[in-house]
Amino acid sequence: LGVTGAEGLVVKDLASVYRVGGRGSSWWKYKRRVTVEAIVGGITGALEDPRALLLGRIDGRSRRLRYIARTVPLALSQRQEIAQLLTTTTGAHPWPQPLPAAWIGQLDRREPQPYVQVEPLLIAEIVVDQAYDQGRYRHPVRYLRIRADLNTADVEPWQP
Repeated sequence: LGVTGAEGLVVKDLASVYRVGGRGSSWWKYKRRVTVEAIVGGITGALEDPRALLLGRIDGRSRRLRYIARTVPLALSQRQEIAQLLTTTTGAHPWPQPLPAAWIGQLDRREPQPYVQVEPLLIAEIVVDQAYDQGRYRHPVRYLRIRADLNTADVEPWQP
C-alpha cells in the first residue's frame, strides 16, 4: 500500500451494494497505519490537564513549525504524564491564536478554536493512517508516548 500511495483497502462481497453511512454494510475498510514522530506545539484543555495534543513538524522549506495533526482525546494516565512535561511558550509561536477551525478538523464549527500554546520541545510518537488533506493528516491521530530520547532536530521534516 505504501508504495502505491493508497490510504488503504476496501473489501466487499461482489454482490453487495453500497449503503450510505456504511451501517449494516458488508464492506470493510482496512486503513494503513504507521507510527511517526511529531512536535507538540499546543494542547486543548488546560496546561495542568491537556485533553488533546496539537502537533507539528518543521517544514522542509520554510524551517517553521507547521501544524499537521491533533490527537484523539487523551486517556487520564496520558494527560497526567504529559501535564508534568509541558511549559507555555515564552516567545513568538508559529501558529495563530486561536487556530482556524479547519486546521483541527472542526468543519461543523466555523469559529476559530482557542488552545494553549506550548514550548515546542516535546516529541510525541503517534499512529497515523496516511490520509492527507491540505498538508495535514485528515483524521485525528492516536498518541502512543513521549519520546524523551529525541529532540526536534530528530523529527523528520514535513513534506507530504
